[in-house]
Formats: sequence, structure tokens, C-alpha cells
Amino acid sequence: MRSTLPGSVLICALLGVAVSACGGAEKGKYGTGVLQYSENARRAYEDAMVAFRDKDWQEASTQFREVRRRFSFSIYAPLAQLRLADIEFAQDKWTEAITAYKGFERENPKHPEVGWARMRMARSYYNQISDAFLLPAQEERDQSAVVEATREIARFLEEFPEGPQVNEMRELHADCLARLVAHELYVARFYMRKDKYEAALARATYAVTKYRGSKRDVEALVIQGEILLMLKRKQEARATFEYVIKKYPDDPRTVQARKFLKELGP
Repeated sequence: MRSTLPGSVLICALLGVAVSACGGAEKGKYGTGVLQYSENARRAYEDAMVAFRDKDWQEASTQFREVRRRFSFSIYAPLAQLRLADIEFAQDKWTEAITAYKGFERENPKHPEVGWARMRMARSYYNQISDAFLLPAQEERDQSAVVEATREIARFLEEFPEGPQVNEMRELHADCLARLVAHELYVARFYMRKDKYEAALARATYAVTKYRGSKRDVEALVIQGEILLMLKRKQEARATFEYVIKKYPDDPRTVQARKFLKELGP
């Protein structure tokens, strides 16, 4: 049957179908219709997650940014923002990760994933602590990175006591405290070698009181007691050693405390 449409109308109609098909190929995956907005956002986010799980960081970043641009009013926009921070973390870009997680928390303070962001932020601060072999021993160096990490981890544990990876974060916090104690005791020993016992006692006492609960409590207390002995403050030294033995009876470092007590006599 011959078409009764004029030739120009028929051509336009055919072109219209072609253009529609091309547009469908490009937009059909993530259409912009109001009714499909949430579904399209979900699909776009899940597609980005495929690249994320494959550790294709460049492609994943591109797709997550597209989710944020095209679906900024969906629940997937903040999730995409969080995943962008995770990508920085996954590449050991600690400074960039901290900035990204802070941005997520600032823009989404009530989001259920804020705990995750705060945990990763604290972990990024911890990961900035360098144990490089060619550097001086960690306790001999500036402790600003350790102080920052300790503060952020403590903040996370206080505000999210049942948050993500909380047991691991407690271990990191204990490690940070032990590092700070090690630094204080390093300085205390330096002063002891210089016969500056009051200054040494101040650093040892600071370690004992400020960082109580670290893995080096016994070491700090024994050094504190030893300095007290050097200062002829025998009664205080005795009380310190007796406390160590009573509080930490199974710790091998109590051997030193018992030795000092023996020297003090009855």
C-alpha cells in the first residue's frame, strides 16, 4: 500500500523516530522523568558501585560525581559524596580523605553514615603517623600527628561507642596513647641523664596522669618511682612501687618495682 503522507512529512516522521531512538539510547538508562527520578538515581549509584568494587577509581569517581550532579535531590547524592571520600582513603590519600569526610559531615550532619565518615576520618589521621625506617625513632619526633589522631579517635569513641569498627578503633587509641607515653618517657630519661630530676619527674607524672590506660602504664609508673627515689622522696616512691605490684601483679615489668622496694627495705 502506498503511503498517503506527503514525502516531506514522511521524511520528518522517520527522522523523528531516529532522533528519538538516539536520545533513548543515551537517556533511556537514566531518564529524567519525575516518576523515575529515584529509580534512575539508584541505578546510576549502583552502576558506580560496580566500578568502585572493581577498584577502578577513576571511573568510579566520574560516575559518583555524575550521580551528585544529576540526582542531587536523591538519597544517593550524599552516598556518592561519601564514596568519593572512600576512594581517596583507598588510595592512601589521607589529607584528601580527611577533607572529603569533613565535607560529607558538614553537609550531611544528620546522615546515618556520619559514624562511618568519622571513623574513616580518625583512621586517616592515624595513618598519617609515620614509622618510616630512615626517620628517628617515633618517640623522638614531633608528636603533633599522634596528638591529632588521639583526639579524633577519642572523639569518635565518645560520640559513637557502638559505631563501625569500634573495637579496632579502641586498639588504635591505645596505640596512640602508648606512643605519647613513650615520647614523655623518652624526654624524662633525657632529663635523668642530665641530672634534672624535677623536670624528669614532671614528664613521667604527666605520662602517668594524662595518658592513663595506655599499654605503657607500668613502665611510666616504675620510672616515676625511680625518679622519686633519686629525689630522696622515699615514701612516695614506695607507694608508687607498691601500687604497681598490687595493680599489675602479672606484668613482667613489676620485677623492677620489686627490686626497688627491696632496696628501700622495710
